[in-house]
Amino acid sequence: MKRQEDSFYFPPRLGRRTGFAAAMLALSVRSARAQGSRATTRIVVPYAPGGTNDVTARLIAPSAGERLGQNWIIENRSGANGAIGADTVMRSQPDGQTLLYSNDVIVALKHVQRGVTFDLVHDFTPIIRVMNLDFVLVGSARSVTQPDITALIRAIRQSPNLYSFASSTLGAVGQIAPAALAQALGSELTIVGYRGSGPAINDLIAGNVALGVLPVGLVLPMLAAGQLKAFATTSAQRLKALPNLPTMSEAGFPTVTFVGWNAIWGPRGVADETTRAVHAAVTETLKEPVIGQRLEQLGCTPIFETQAEFAAMLSREGERYGAIISAAGIRPE
Repeated sequence: MKRQEDSFYFPPRLGRRTGFAAAMLALSVRSARAQGSRATTRIVVPYAPGGTNDVTARLIAPSAGERLGQNWIIENRSGANGAIGADTVMRSQPDGQTLLYSNDVIVALKHVQRGVTFDLVHDFTPIIRVMNLDFVLVGSARSVTQPDITALIRAIRQSPNLYSFASSTLGAVGQIAPAALAQALGSELTIVGYRGSGPAINDLIAGNVALGVLPVGLVLPMLAAGQLKAFATTSAQRLKALPNLPTMSEAGFPTVTFVGWNAIWGPRGVADETTRAVHAAVTETLKEPVIGQRLEQLGCTPIFETQAEFAAMLSREGERYGAIISAAGIRPE
């Protein structure tokens, strides 16, 4: 796959060079030289191209890099549920020129996956949480007949073995939220692991698995088509996209409140001056109207919080996820 850093500047073929054309050529050459003289920062995305993590990284990279006078180049280092890319950043020099753009899965990873080489708190420098990704509890229209969340919960209590949950990957909200619900109900629920949201959604539509907690942006078309049924969101507040849908907290399950998110880290030891500059550049990028509109289309919401608030959230959620996973008896795979 051809990476961005392999691209080159080629001036257009000119016929008769008018004064205007010559001026434009000179401007283009100067621009290309200026681009080439900038520092290059690798933004390591630990997943394959095309997913929300990759798409949102590519969305903010040009503007954030421009604000810092840098070229932000996306480098996809997929594998092991994001662990390979994270390990790459952990082992890099703490000069601010290699950063990790990952998601909430990284918080739970050491609890659910064997061979994780890093400790999120001790081996990385948290810089900025970029955006939230809202999730919704959905059921297969083929196999789930209950009309609302109250009836669904009643049915799960009566026959938990009939209501399996599809999980897109280890450590994702789709795995942790059903585990939290099982603990709240005092029941055992079957969580079926898939390699990504696509296969999980396909099996839900086919009725091979009953329920799933999935990103709202992914399932809206299936909800509109009647292939899936929405029961509740796992957000703290109701969603603009699904205003009539209650939250799990409103349904009586405040411990089943989860959001996905994307964030940026550096390796341990990145200078405070550097992290503050990156935080400021990304924050201003997120305020751009066109960026906000695109994020909304993806089912994401920009986050505006301090570095200290981000670090505190990581510590808090790390403890919470660890406790849920331990109580559920989930062992690293």
